[in-house]
Amino acid sequence: MMHSIDWSPTHGVAFYLALGIALGLILLLARQLARSPTARSWPLLILRAAVLATLVTLLLNPVRLSENRLPPRLPEAVFLVDCSRSMALDHPSSRLDQVKDVLAKTKGLLSAGDQTRISLYRFGQELVAAASVADLHPDDEATRLFESLERLPSRFERAPNRIVIFSHGRTTDTGDCAELAAAYQRLKVPLHVFPVGDPNASGDVAIQDLVAPRDAPPGSRVPVHVVLRSHGFAGQRTEVQIRSLTDLRRQPLATFPLTLQEGVQACDLVLTQDRSAGQLVAEVLPLAGEATQENNRVPFQITSRQDKIRVIYMEGTVSPPAEYRFIQDALQEDPNIECVSMLVNEQLAAQPVLYRVHDPSRGFPTTRAELFTYDVVICSDIARGAFTQQQLDWTAELVAQRGGGFVMIGGFTSFGSGKWNQTVWDGLVPVEMAGGEGYYHYQTFRVRIPRQADRHPIWRIVDDPVKNRQILDQMPPFHGTNQADRLKPAATLLGTSDRPFSGTGLMPIFSCEPFGRGRTFAMLTDSTIGWGQDFERYWGEGDNRYFRKFWRNVIYWLVENSAKGNRRLRIDTDKIIYHPGQLIRITAQAYDDQLEATNRYKLVARLRPASNRANAQRAAARPVLQETGLSSKGAEHPYHGELATPPLRNLPASGNDNAPMRLAALEVVASEGNRTVAQATLDVQILEDPEEFQDPRPDRGRLEELARLSGGKVLHRAEELAQLLGSYPIAQGDSVVSRAPVWDHPVLWLVLVSLLAAEWLVRRWRGLA
Repeated sequence: MMHSIDWSPTHGVAFYLALGIALGLILLLARQLARSPTARSWPLLILRAAVLATLVTLLLNPVRLSENRLPPRLPEAVFLVDCSRSMALDHPSSRLDQVKDVLAKTKGLLSAGDQTRISLYRFGQELVAAASVADLHPDDEATRLFESLERLPSRFERAPNRIVIFSHGRTTDTGDCAELAAAYQRLKVPLHVFPVGDPNASGDVAIQDLVAPRDAPPGSRVPVHVVLRSHGFAGQRTEVQIRSLTDLRRQPLATFPLTLQEGVQACDLVLTQDRSAGQLVAEVLPLAGEATQENNRVPFQITSRQDKIRVIYMEGTVSPPAEYRFIQDALQEDPNIECVSMLVNEQLAAQPVLYRVHDPSRGFPTTRAELFTYDVVICSDIARGAFTQQQLDWTAELVAQRGGGFVMIGGFTSFGSGKWNQTVWDGLVPVEMAGGEGYYHYQTFRVRIPRQADRHPIWRIVDDPVKNRQILDQMPPFHGTNQADRLKPAATLLGTSDRPFSGTGLMPIFSCEPFGRGRTFAMLTDSTIGWGQDFERYWGEGDNRYFRKFWRNVIYWLVENSAKGNRRLRIDTDKIIYHPGQLIRITAQAYDDQLEATNRYKLVARLRPASNRANAQRAAARPVLQETGLSSKGAEHPYHGELATPPLRNLPASGNDNAPMRLAALEVVASEGNRTVAQATLDVQILEDPEEFQDPRPDRGRLEELARLSGGKVLHRAEELAQLLGSYPIAQGDSVVSRAPVWDHPVLWLVLVSLLAAEWLVRRWRGLA
């Protein structure tokens, strides 16, 4: 630490010189005019002169300076890394991976004495500080290099020694290189650049848009409009195909050969709607030299228009052979329900074979796409060996993901006695089966419907509530039931046995619960000969009309959230594929309890990220991306509303972050007061063709110009970057000077007081007042 004295007078030197002379003259004049010789003594005069000199010195404002030297300042560098989606281009190593590899190598090349402080920033759509290389992901939808460089200085506490830009050079914003470089020259901060990207990448071909109907009748001719965008391949031949994603070995459903043009061009393909084709994909055959092939393919689906609710009913009781007809006839009595009945060749075999009553050559659906054409699966006393693991998983997905329904009916091979608690279907069933692996055979009991459950839609046999209760109380007895531990927490109890069974208590004979987007129903007793023969034949007015109404109620309740089977709420959109920012135009029609069109319900549409989890019970936890209310002009008019398509970064990717397609779920909820009346969901596909992908070639010239104009360098290897970082010496620490006025020092005031006291003592000693 160094100390010195500085003077900071408020007036010029002449002023203080004149003041000193004036005070000296006044002091001499006072001595001459003094009456007493004692008052003219020189000691007294010297003391008074010392006091006045001290005061004049204070008026000169002496300042004590203290200088401190701070520790040495380490050289600083800023790494500015492009994290736009185009940085994911190039193979086998993407552009961003090349940057990360260079940074890792550079770190290894720096010696222990190199202590450069590095600040890491990512840019793309906006400028963001990055804590580490792990925070660098190619997910921004723009490359705003110039805007980021303009904002970067505001992040500095002190201007760094150098800035290194890692990018392919092609930007989606505009700026003046010369003006920007001049600004950094004034800051004395050169812009160094590290270009990445394959300079031999010739261009790109992409599907920019696709227009197709959401559904179509089976066998109909369906037009598909495909819009292409290409750059760098003008005059080359390729082919647009529509293929099945379900069966990749299948021949293309439609093809369109074409000669590429620079820019945008369209083509129209026509395919025959085939339900078995499942999910489809439109693709442009890839060309050599494309920067990316991820945007050559767009998956989509055209569902088979099916107005009827489709039910798979599997019955294990085959003796007498016509037992399956009771439920089948009950369902098909409704013209809106189509029932496909299946039987087994041998009920108690380890691996029974299911076959369709009206087509014995076919059994349970063998593909996921075929199963998803149905709305409800009814499993009545079927051994689990009749199914493959895939078929069990598909059924769970049908309910959880697609809003379908599932029913398990009792019997010797049902519930716990059939070991179904050891399968994925255990999650579907509303009762706990783990400890209930037995059954009560030929034990007669009746079912009691709890008062809080008799208003459930499944029990609505007639509209009159008094008459309806009488009908429920007149339900015929049953003669056996499966055993169950208890009801699951989310389940609703619809009916119990009227008496306890030995060792277990009352049995939850009828129950239901929501499961993901769908619903499930359990009937612990049987509905066929043996345990349920009275129920299937005699619950009615001299017939089984109440039995038939009951099963139709079960089906309608189960499919209320199914996209195909929903009868209370139907929704549609103007397209199936949208671009970010486009409006999704929604049309919805609500129906009351009598299935008549109504507008008295409140409808709210929400757009969420699509869920790909097998258990969709967490679907409500997914964030709401957009929300709007739907309005209607009258009961005969549908509801309408619009939602804005979100950017791709708000939607999860299914494996490939650079894939141009994302999936969202459009959810519409109809409510009346606090009661949810109905809910429906549609898939919405979001396709993006970013501006920077329209010319994916690197633009090294722009980066080189920026470096040249700002006095920076063009770097190509990690060794060059390491040499640049080590070229700056450690700077001497800054000097910090502190200033303290001397007049504020206690010693000075002690001197002044001492002089005044001495002057007073001398006067007293000489006899002066």
